Amino acid sequence: MKVEREAHKISQTVDVSVIIAAWKAQSYIHKAIESALSQTGVTLEVIVVDDASPDETFETVQALTDGDVRLKVVKLDSNGGPSKARNVGIQNSSGRYIAILDADDAFTAEDRLQKLVRIADQEEADIIVDNMIRVNAKGQRIDAGNFLECSEYKSRHIIGLKQYVLENVMMSKGPGLGYLKPLINVDSLKKRGVSYDETLRNSEDYYLIADLLAGGAKMVFEPFAGYAYQVEEGSISHRLTSELTSKLVDAAKRFDNRHVGKLSRAEKNAVAKYRTRLEHTHVFQQIVECLKMKQVSGVLSALFSRVDAFPFVFNQFFKILSKKISRS
Repeated sequence: MKVEREAHKISQTVDVSVIIAAWKAQSYIHKAIESALSQTGVTLEVIVVDDASPDETFETVQALTDGDVRLKVVKLDSNGGPSKARNVGIQNSSGRYIAILDADDAFTAEDRLQKLVRIADQEEADIIVDNMIRVNAKGQRIDAGNFLECSEYKSRHIIGLKQYVLENVMMSKGPGLGYLKPLINVDSLKKRGVSYDETLRNSEDYYLIADLLAGGAKMVFEPFAGYAYQVEEGSISHRLTSELTSKLVDAAKRFDNRHVGKLSRAEKNAVAKYRTRLEHTHVFQQIVECLKMKQVSGVLSALFSRVDAFPFVFNQFFKILSKKISRS
């Protein structure tokens, strides 16, 4: 789909570099790009990094440039995952801020970036996030309200490391702040030497923000909902694998090694809770996979590797059983 628009030139100062990591996105990426290029009140560039897609994602984005020099596309030689693609995008950016946009998502308001930049400058924030709405593949809302509906998220406030970590604990009832797409001050990234962990293909945004917060960055939440997040079919439990949970456990260990010595007691407790839940989830996932393969010895080995995981594992199976009973 070729979108008609006027030619644009990039001014000397770029306020925001929008980074879009793309893989096999030829059928829908035009929506994300158009929502970014339609932003008003800021100077911007949109950098699409095609992660060695086997389809025509690269050619589709090239066709969308249509003389608009704000849109750039980079094609990687081999697939490296979203973290690698985003790092390449950041390395090729020239904006004061970077804004992360997934290839299947979109900005919902034309002044989203203008608002976030203005507030970030006023608050001297290193990171700013706004609320969002969840949509299906057709772009239709799937919730009556916004993603974050509790009273705390009705007003602007600072989010510290403890809150951020605790509200991202896996398979909990927390709001999942890691789903929010940030606007990040590039100087803050450079100052703290932070980049995306390229070993991760899941939770990469969480660790980038957590690294910044652990390094003393200031994060501000703004209740304005300017981002549409497309929800995939099925829950996270259906997408988890023991290979993935193993990598997440390793990432949590690396985070501890980088930061735990300089954290407050409350922050250490939050980080420990987050890591423990990951480790328990890993045990649960190993058991699920062993049960599917009818490997009883593997079930016992996984469970006895972390006996303290038993209450969590039991609770997860109880939830699964209860759902099956309610549907019958």
